[in-house]
Amino acid sequence: MPLEDWLTTETQFTAEARFALASAITEAGGNEVFFFGSLDEEGRLESVEVIARGHLGAVPVFLERAREHQVLIHNHPGGDLTPSPADLSIASEAGARRLGFFIIDNLAELVYRVVEPFAESKEIPLDLEEIASAFKRGGLLDAILPAFEERSGQVDMAVSVAQALNGDEVVALEAGTGVGKSFAYLLPSILWAVRNRGRVVVSTQTIPLGEQLISKDLPTLDRALDVEFKSALIKGRGNYACRRKTGEVARQPEMFSTDDERDRWNSEIIARLGEAKEGTLSEMPGEPPNEVWSDFQSSSDQSLKARCPHYRSCFYYEARRRAFGAHIVVVNHHLLFADLALRRSSGDFESDLVIPGYQRVVFDEAHHLEEVACHHLGAEISRRGVLQVLGRLVSSPRRKKGTERGRLPWLISNLREAQRGLSLEYLEMTVLPEVRRLRKEAEMLFLRAQVQIGDALEEAGFGGPSPADPLEGLMARIGNGENEIPIEIVSGPLSDLREQLLSLRRAISKGADLLEEEPFEPAESFQGALVEYRSAIRGLGEQVSAIDFFLGADGGIQPWLEVGDGKQRNITFRAAPLRVDELLAEFLYRPLRSVVMTSATLQVGGRWSYLGERLGWDRVEGGRFRCEAFGSPFDWKRQVLLGLPTNLPAPDSPQYLVELAEVIVDSASFSKGRTFVLFTSHRMLRDVARMIDQKVKEMGFPLLVQGQAPRSELLARFVRAGNAVLLGNQSYWEGIDVPGATLSCIVVARLPFRIPNHPLELGRAEDLEARGRSPFAHLALPRAVLSLRQGFGRLIRTSTDRGVVVIADSRIRNRNYGTRFINSLPDCQRSDGTWDEIREQIAAYFSEKEMPA
Repeated sequence: MPLEDWLTTETQFTAEARFALASAITEAGGNEVFFFGSLDEEGRLESVEVIARGHLGAVPVFLERAREHQVLIHNHPGGDLTPSPADLSIASEAGARRLGFFIIDNLAELVYRVVEPFAESKEIPLDLEEIASAFKRGGLLDAILPAFEERSGQVDMAVSVAQALNGDEVVALEAGTGVGKSFAYLLPSILWAVRNRGRVVVSTQTIPLGEQLISKDLPTLDRALDVEFKSALIKGRGNYACRRKTGEVARQPEMFSTDDERDRWNSEIIARLGEAKEGTLSEMPGEPPNEVWSDFQSSSDQSLKARCPHYRSCFYYEARRRAFGAHIVVVNHHLLFADLALRRSSGDFESDLVIPGYQRVVFDEAHHLEEVACHHLGAEISRRGVLQVLGRLVSSPRRKKGTERGRLPWLISNLREAQRGLSLEYLEMTVLPEVRRLRKEAEMLFLRAQVQIGDALEEAGFGGPSPADPLEGLMARIGNGENEIPIEIVSGPLSDLREQLLSLRRAISKGADLLEEEPFEPAESFQGALVEYRSAIRGLGEQVSAIDFFLGADGGIQPWLEVGDGKQRNITFRAAPLRVDELLAEFLYRPLRSVVMTSATLQVGGRWSYLGERLGWDRVEGGRFRCEAFGSPFDWKRQVLLGLPTNLPAPDSPQYLVELAEVIVDSASFSKGRTFVLFTSHRMLRDVARMIDQKVKEMGFPLLVQGQAPRSELLARFVRAGNAVLLGNQSYWEGIDVPGATLSCIVVARLPFRIPNHPLELGRAEDLEARGRSPFAHLALPRAVLSLRQGFGRLIRTSTDRGVVVIADSRIRNRNYGTRFINSLPDCQRSDGTWDEIREQIAAYFSEKEMPA
């Protein structure tokens, strides 16, 4: 490389920067050092930060920690600034992240600018007229969509999203069914990201909805727009398979085998991954059990990262690389909140962490944000969770006299063959007995807690739903109030468990240090086993942190325990915040520049107060928050008949199920099957399924019941059949899109109030009471109203759909709060009266006769 390509740093760097670089390299003994640098307004390097130190030939690279427009700098100790192949690989990835890349000598006198710095450009606001015209007749969408319909709500919503991106706003946008909210937020997001060389993250409640955006909506917009853009979907890391771990399961099946069923799963997953495009869980056969998938799944603490021979073809890192260069990055709420929680703890809201750095985000199905945030800001400890961490090290043998399996026995066996005495002796004589002991001790500690809790329940006179066994299915709050389990009963076993976990963590850590010091170059399989051995250190630390969170719960945190069904009696200790409004303001609204929250159900009775309070919209500072609603374009009077029977028994009446079964059978007969029945209780669902099974089948309609197959498979069967009756619980109330006549009737078994005695619900109710508010009026009722609106919204998906909704809960007519539900639904045809009267109107509706006045 000609010397004239090397520039003197005297004009490129400030004196302070040159001194800092040279000093850091000298302190590192002249070895390679990796820096991040920032430029001044004149484009000179003015400040640097040491990120990593290596040896004469290499230095680790952590591009995730860099911010856009920074410069990556490292030195060549020999003085030759010619980029190596590794340098060019880093330069390529740096450029994709809009980072400059410099190579310097050890004295910081010469520099070779491999990738020029990216200048920070002034933001280009979106033209609101341009956005609006794209959604109108003769616009971009009209040109490519055969069945295009101009919808005023979609036009207005797209403009509102553009305003939020232009003005750094936090907005709540309710888009009625049929508005077309996906296009309304995607199109302005794409144009903003392309023109400003930025990134917008789109977060959905479920992975399937995100996959729909990637496979359907975004490709459609790619055809419509005259700009090139890139989009990418990132799932949680645990959804991806690790090629290295998959290879180890294939090469060493004996280390991962526990029984014939597990062998079958392992073989099927290995075969499927050989053909997989993305290497994700959704491409696997069926739903592998967690303990099976954990042997394949990618994990940050089990990754060799750039040292892995599969790094370039890694399913997870390929997805991340696509995301780094994407204008639109699609994730789900759980992944986004995992990323936000990490940014909150690190204070870093700009670098690439779980998700590539972003400042603008769109939440679809935003009514779920409180529960998702609550989950990620809480903690849980369980017998199963502790044993799963220990199982990474040692798993039980297939037979009583069989050999133990897992990373630790495998390491010991290989160290014995390699004759590595010091680390072998420590692992074999200290760590392995400690793991064995803690497995037994953990079982005893949880059993002890179980016995003590059982005694406390007997004294207090309460328990779970089973009279024969007060522990089965139990959910109980931890505290000092009435019907609460005293914290002293569980603090002893948990504190003991904490000390045991810390002791084992120290032993494992020492063993890992000894292994690192062994003077030999281990094989790839050994390196992988060592990384996974070390991952137990993090796993144990997470369990300790969860115990600390649980035992240290203050007035704003609700601790409780749950006991599972079956022989195992798995006890889970949980703790979660009662409110997330302040937390969302702290790590979502304040640090990010634009936040768009949209859903078909954000209001209750035309008011924003419920979610506004739960999600902290009143805490958005600087007048940045606004809310707007865009009505549905559908003709509800023509398209829907709402039946409200007045003579059905109360839902808690013994006769109710008999009457409900009659309503379902009648409704299905008039709609020729094509019916969803929405429940709030698994037990009621199963009871009704038994009662109507024969009658529905005699009418020639397939009866599909939640639990017979995964939801996606049941829905596929429903669509294929064309005349099925499907009974579903909570997960079927929303997120389902069945357009056309295939779904023509919905029966709502009960108004969707949540179980009021759930520990977290009780804690939230007490929190509201302490603030002088009614838990029913400010929590239970508005949340049930939103759920009913979601369930109702499953019926009509296009302007040509027609159908009937029957609400078989008499409380909607005879309780004063019933009007809150009715007024929150669209203004459609209504039929109030006895079931005999309503069934006649339903029959007339489906036969397209004139409806009685």
